[in-house]
Amino acid sequence: MAQHVAESVGSETRIPAMKPPRFSALFFSIVCLPIFSCLAAEAGSAVAAPSFSTEPVAQSSEERPPASASGSTLNIPGPLRSFLRMAGISQRASREEVLPLLARNVFVLGYEGWESNAHPTEFLVLLMRYVQQARELSGLAGTNAVIRVSSCEEAPSLLHTLGYRLRGACGQPSAALETADAERAFLTTDSGFPLPELEQTLQGAKPFAYPFPSSQVLVLFTEGDWRDLNTANRSAADLLDLIMRDPLLARLYWAMSRVDRETQMNLRQSPGLL
Repeated sequence: MAQHVAESVGSETRIPAMKPPRFSALFFSIVCLPIFSCLAAEAGSAVAAPSFSTEPVAQSSEERPPASASGSTLNIPGPLRSFLRMAGISQRASREEVLPLLARNVFVLGYEGWESNAHPTEFLVLLMRYVQQARELSGLAGTNAVIRVSSCEEAPSLLHTLGYRLRGACGQPSAALETADAERAFLTTDSGFPLPELEQTLQGAKPFAYPFPSSQVLVLFTEGDWRDLNTANRSAADLLDLIMRDPLLARLYWAMSRVDRETQMNLRQSPGLL
């Protein structure tokens, strides 16, 4: 038996080299390679993350950020579909992704210059105008969240908000909508407001009814946490305004949304967001 364990050569004792197990190569190919591939992919994405493109993000729900919402919500005025369209966010984005992706687009695409010299780009100006218009339309929609027009007398306020006016006699087939305010009219058409249906109503067709509910999206931490960071825009209506008006806050919101939940909570507690 000793001969199989060790062989004496002169005054030295040599242990025979052991053959590697036959399954080691298979184990490496099945277990190790996939792990290394995942680690490489994660490392690659981590390196590539700071390299932002110059186009609005079109991230889908298949590339979701880590779970990060605390249960706090924020109301987005008007249909979420229209807001996502104006903010350059994929229609497939989940309600948890909306604010992080908005913050990303605001920081990357919303401002030219830096700090005190920063000024909003056309993309952000249009988005801000849309949000204001959507708030006005929400007021017209009332508690039932439906914009209704059944007669010509009910149309002026809505047409003013949309940036249009009626040409021709109301209730006649020849009546048509035309632009009265180019800025508002552009937002109306670009956000997908159903103008043809409204025009048909003013021509004498059936009453116009367009659901215009506010949309709730999830907030990372609480709105108060982010409002405490901002001293320059205390008059901002809500977190939506804060993100659009402050590129540094937008960058922080995006960055915090990209880390795992445990890291988020640790950073929130120490050193804190302030």
